[in-house]
Amino acid sequence: MDTGVLHGVMIGLAVLISIVAGLALAHGTRWWLADETQLHSLESSQAYRRPMLIAVGVVSAAAAAPLFPTAAVLPNMTGWTAYAPASGTTFTPSDPNVFDPLLLAVVLGLCSAATPFLVVVDLLVRRLPDRIVLPLIALVALGCLLGAVFGQSHIWIVGLFAGIGATVFFGLLHLIGRLLRTSTMGLGDVKLSFIVFTVAGLYSPWSPALVLVIMMLIAGLVALAAIVSKGRLRGTTIAFGPSMLSGMWLGSVLSPFLL
Repeated sequence: MDTGVLHGVMIGLAVLISIVAGLALAHGTRWWLADETQLHSLESSQAYRRPMLIAVGVVSAAAAAPLFPTAAVLPNMTGWTAYAPASGTTFTPSDPNVFDPLLLAVVLGLCSAATPFLVVVDLLVRRLPDRIVLPLIALVALGCLLGAVFGQSHIWIVGLFAGIGATVFFGLLHLIGRLLRTSTMGLGDVKLSFIVFTVAGLYSPWSPALVLVIMMLIAGLVALAAIVSKGRLRGTTIAFGPSMLSGMWLGSVLSPFLL
């Protein structure tokens, strides 16, 4: 398949998957939330408007796929050739493996669709529902494993190790907080870290570091605003999931330009 066509298919598939996954999340709210009181809180809030959340996910997918550094999965798009005068041979990159861009489209589409739902739910009811996060972890991990086996790009191994490393790191922070009886990372945030840093690792080996910095800056600004609003430091907490997810997308798409 022509590289330009394959690139267009990748973007279109990411958008399509985001639409389908967004519709499934919108119609399955009662199932994945599994709490009638919290469901009432969601549905009574102006922030939880299903069409709006689906649209945000679609826009995210439409931005995330084109901004992905395509050379990692579509090497011919770099446009380079090499001519060897002694042999009279012109060398060009090998044809791209279709598994790489198609699996990438699946991962980006699913994560884009889930992001606005997770952000709003965490802000409103302070939960990152397992019935969204755990299937997403499984699908992202499966995508990376399939990419590592059937694809040609190195991004799958980088992403998988970044996700696993982040989960271990934040899991240890959670355990230390439990032992010291202090507020650190919630268990939902620990699970979400696998998705956040796996996606970051797909964009660039250096993206996870940038994502970590950006999400901590966002969380710090949000915490500062909450402290100023309440007029006190003690007992002030914030939902960390939105900072992680916004840091994931900002750090990932900016890393090819900044690093």
